[in-house]
Amino acid sequence: MATLASLIAVTGCSSDDPDTSSSATASQPSTTSQPSISASGSLAPIPVPSVVIEGAPTATVLSQSKVVSGLAAPWDIEPMPDGSMLVSERDTGSIKRLRAGFATALNGPGAEALRNSVDAEGEGGLLGLAISPADPTSVYAYLTRADGNAVVRMTLTGELLSSPVDVLTGIPHAANHDGGRIAFGPDGYLYIATGDASDSGLAQDKGSLAGKILRVIADGTEADGTAPQGNPFDSLVWSMGHRNVEGLAWTADGRMYATEFGHNTTDELNLIVAGNNYGWPGVEAREGAPKGTELGETVDGITYPVAEWPVADASPSGMTISSDAIYVAALRGEDVWRIPLTQDGIGTPAKLGIDLGRIRSVALGPDGSIYVVTNNTDGRGEPRDEDDHVYQLELS
Repeated sequence: MATLASLIAVTGCSSDDPDTSSSATASQPSTTSQPSISASGSLAPIPVPSVVIEGAPTATVLSQSKVVSGLAAPWDIEPMPDGSMLVSERDTGSIKRLRAGFATALNGPGAEALRNSVDAEGEGGLLGLAISPADPTSVYAYLTRADGNAVVRMTLTGELLSSPVDVLTGIPHAANHDGGRIAFGPDGYLYIATGDASDSGLAQDKGSLAGKILRVIADGTEADGTAPQGNPFDSLVWSMGHRNVEGLAWTADGRMYATEFGHNTTDELNLIVAGNNYGWPGVEAREGAPKGTELGETVDGITYPVAEWPVADASPSGMTISSDAIYVAALRGEDVWRIPLTQDGIGTPAKLGIDLGRIRSVALGPDGSIYVVTNNTDGRGEPRDEDDHVYQLELS
């Protein structure tokens, strides 16, 4: 695969959306070996389906159309089986359903509980949403409360949410680095991305839920929030050494990717393997790696990213994966990065070239379109008329 120029190191601040600038990026193929859960609950290689993954090197935005306007600091977007979409608003604690160009707030005891319990300090608030693939009425949400970050489960009936049931509590929280993305994997388990809660040492502490990707049972029973058999540390932890992960997605052949905010210089796209250590705070991307370390390598027990960006070009949040490419929302980069997929890795990242301001999340709709969520009202952007929006992109 093509490799771009070497990264230029710069200085910056320690928030997950640093105010820094730089210039080049790089990428090359990753490996595909990744464990999954077999029927017996033990780790086993994922069998590669008979699918061909080969994305075009570039894509062109043919059109972009506004789906809805007037959202307040939206954070996540989740397509529903009926063609509608759910959007979380970080600061208001509201979940809104998008249908036919209108955004309607969900109601019921669950909606009221979210609005009353969300602590929207700094980067916290109502963050990720996930819909159970086995039961689309089961809605999972990641939120910040006064006592920490938590994942809850609610039942959606029409426009009403039932009272939330705690699935996982005690995830460390802070004004910065709260993680927040949740997603169901192809194995049916729920993956939870957490940040280091501004305490970088927690990312290397296997006993802490901070700075990790977690994997839990989420089947709507009392087992929700417990560790499945086969988790690599016999705990909730799936991978460790993360600074602040806000994007999770899988390819058709089972590869799991995650986006991660850098500190001073470099943002990351990582290929996630169960039990691997991604190095924070000892390394930032390949800053601090042994000389000659290549993208995607594991050296001395640390796994390095498969793609890197200067923090000014990305600050990567939500992501989605289509049949041929990875799409990454860029906050400071104010665009969407498209990374073509290959049978054994990835190609060279390229911006789509949209002009919508900060992008918090992206989703693949049932029609194959890419939906993007702007994030200009979150306190760090420059709001435009009727911000924030959801747009539908048609690509070549």
